[in-house]
Amino acid sequence: MNIRQRVTLWVTGAGLCTSALFSLVVFWEMREQPYDILDTQLNTTVGLLVDLLAERKDGTDEAALLAPISGASALWLCVYDQALHPVYQSPLARLVALPPPTSIPDHPYTVATRGAYRPVIDFVTGQPHESYRVRARQVDLAGVPRVIQVGIPIEKLHEELFDLLVVLGGGLAVSSIMLLAISFFLAGRIVQPVHSMMRHVRQCNEETLERHLPLSGRRDELNALCADLNRMFDRLRYSFIRQKQYLAAVSHELKTPLAILRLFFDEAEQRVDLPADFCVTLRRQGRNVLRLDRMVRSLLELSALEASGSMQWEQLDLTELIRSVLEDFAPLTSHRHLRLTTHLQEAVVLEGDRDKLRRLLINILDNAVRYNDDNGWLELTLAAHDDWVVLVLANGGRGIPSGELERVFDQFHRVEKSRSQSHGGVGLGLAIVREIVRLHRGSVAMNSQATAWTRITVELPQCRNYSEGTSSRDTQV
Repeated sequence: MNIRQRVTLWVTGAGLCTSALFSLVVFWEMREQPYDILDTQLNTTVGLLVDLLAERKDGTDEAALLAPISGASALWLCVYDQALHPVYQSPLARLVALPPPTSIPDHPYTVATRGAYRPVIDFVTGQPHESYRVRARQVDLAGVPRVIQVGIPIEKLHEELFDLLVVLGGGLAVSSIMLLAISFFLAGRIVQPVHSMMRHVRQCNEETLERHLPLSGRRDELNALCADLNRMFDRLRYSFIRQKQYLAAVSHELKTPLAILRLFFDEAEQRVDLPADFCVTLRRQGRNVLRLDRMVRSLLELSALEASGSMQWEQLDLTELIRSVLEDFAPLTSHRHLRLTTHLQEAVVLEGDRDKLRRLLINILDNAVRYNDDNGWLELTLAAHDDWVVLVLANGGRGIPSGELERVFDQFHRVEKSRSQSHGGVGLGLAIVREIVRLHRGSVAMNSQATAWTRITVELPQCRNYSEGTSSRDTQV
């Protein structure tokens, strides 16, 4: 679960809890308010009936006095004598029997009973019943004790409370959905700068460290984080520059002593007055010095490519350049008895640096010949389409394990160190290839099947003004 989803759930949960609490408070208040109104009405009605009966004239029948009032409304009314025998019952009281008050409370109360008058289904129990809000009062009418009991049906009140509960529940569900959508949108806006930083960091490498994260100018944590990341990128970029300068300086300082050592070993090997065993050791050390000299020269070349990145742009025929390099490699392929097959499209023209492209071709062909089997094969293909030049070189041999393919372009990486040492490799040839391809704004990829074949694919734009940001052909490893 990502940050956006967590923020959405947190905000929605907090809003849902707040809405539920508010709904409960509203329901409780709405539940009590109708009862207060009914209680006030009952107290008023009982007071009016007591006043009416107290002001009656001698000989006036109670039934005749109360019938017009109780019959004209849905009022449950019953007057009891001292023994709680009904003296008068309204039409509703004769249909629905409420228990007489054995004790006279000083406040209204609720009574539920069964009857034939407008049965209502209880939404909790599912049983038909009638509920009444009842008020009882004991009075003395001209020396005659009476108990007046008045009730009002409250089934409609229960229905209205149930409807209110349904409305509140529906409103809570709708508000939760709206809150979920709004919080998801706002969470997306909040984490949008984080996604921008993630995209920048994923694309970050030693060539793009100068690209800083944009600062919003706001005094918040995200802006401070962007500023800290920019400072970290600056420190990393400075470290890479210092590392490249150090390698270039060391390689340059080693170049002259190594040249002197090579001259010494070359002259020593020409002498005939040295012991045979010493000559063997001398030739072995001479090969080590030669290998060290090659490594230093490769380091100097790679450092120059990474430090300056200067290009001598010109229009050149890549087909003719490849044929020229193949002529130089003809003695090597013939000596190893390698079968070379070429599929070269004629007059493939592109803008590039001739010397650097020649170095690229030499390096990939040198690898293909060096790590091939005797009596093996090579296949070179060149084609141009959609303003891109595609160069594919495949060779037989032991191949490269799949776990090593991602690192073959790293500096000083060798798939099999013992085999590379026996062939004289130093692990910088493909790193130089990658750097030359990058300077030409192209891509390079390596594929292989262990113990069978290896294939390297180089794609270069034909136009110098090609923009990296408009193509999906990113450098592959």
